[in-house]
Amino acid sequence: MKPVLYVALPPLLFSIIGFIFSLRFELMASWGQDTMLWYWVGATASYIFSILAIVYTLLAGIKLTKIDTMNSKLSFTYLISSLISIFIAMVAIILTTFIICVWQSKI
Repeated sequence: MKPVLYVALPPLLFSIIGFIFSLRFELMASWGQDTMLWYWVGATASYIFSILAIVYTLLAGIKLTKIDTMNSKLSFTYLISSLISIFIAMVAIILTTFIICVWQSKI
């Protein structure tokens, strides 16, 4: 279980962090005085963590495919973890883009 844990956990954590930033970056706009710096820092962090999760998941999948030493239980665990990670990351990217579009239409 350790190989799957080391490979499947980082993308899941990256996608959760990206999702949290996508939910909270709009509130970060009030951190600065008359500036949108923290708004854009939060949006950028959301994109970076979500893209990192997707890229890391794909690279780990390629590496595990080349090794091909996992049994069916471990490969099923990795598959479920990868699907959850990619789904959360994609939702974070779509949500962040939607919020940015709405904020830009307000200005």
